[in-house]
Amino acid sequence: MITIYVLSDSLGNTATDVVRAALAQFDLTRDEYKVKKIPGISKKEQLEELYVEIREKDIIVQTLVSRELAMYSEQLASKKNIKIIDILTELLSQLESKFDKKIKNRPGVIRKLGETYFRRVDALEFAVRYDDGKDINGLIEADVVILGVSRTSKTPLSMYLANKNIKVMNLPLVPEISLPKQLFDIDNRKIVGLTTSIEHLNGVRGERMKSLGVESENSYSSEMRIFEELEYANEVMRKLKCPVINVENRAIEETAEIIIDILKERGINLLNI
Repeated sequence: MITIYVLSDSLGNTATDVVRAALAQFDLTRDEYKVKKIPGISKKEQLEELYVEIREKDIIVQTLVSRELAMYSEQLASKKNIKIIDILTELLSQLESKFDKKIKNRPGVIRKLGETYFRRVDALEFAVRYDDGKDINGLIEADVVILGVSRTSKTPLSMYLANKNIKVMNLPLVPEISLPKQLFDIDNRKIVGLTTSIEHLNGVRGERMKSLGVESENSYSSEMRIFEELEYANEVMRKLKCPVINVENRAIEETAEIIIDILKERGINLLNI
């Protein structure tokens, strides 16, 4: 197996994507290669330790803004006869020459826009994967966990917040379905509950049933069933001691901003926004 090392003084996501795009052009099996990303390189000692494990048959792709580090990496690679591909050095050299200006030499500056994009993609993929409690493993990694009965805007809220680079898992509260034990083990500061009135939910569910061609007289949209679900949901939220937002007559954007404010007030550090 050949290992392709991606060395970066930032995150290395863009270089990794370039490598994977190139690999996709070949008919390769996953046991023929491995891509190993090494981000945050800032010292020569890190490179020295890394080169101990790299073999001659491996490949190095680097995006080191620091010329000193880039050149040192090339020296180490040369000593072990290792193939190295430097994505940035030649480009930066040409740009310096054409514009007659020196580079800022600040690792990570060129990544800012790209990092924001990839964080958003990650958050959107997270929201889809952990929508409606499909996989409880998202409880730990999520920035926020949204609880509520059916049709309280959990999914659209998750997607809206994901567009702000926030990883959201939403979990439906149904009396007949047991809650995962992990819900009571995670930091309850990142849990937010949603509620609404019986009348509002009755109207929303009724419209939903009509759109699906289902008779309006059914247990899903009946006031008694809605009352039972809301009572159950309120009891769960009381046990979790989480804040509860009434979403009736509130736009998704408004509810989302309330959630963000609540998380910040509760000391949840939202570094991604």
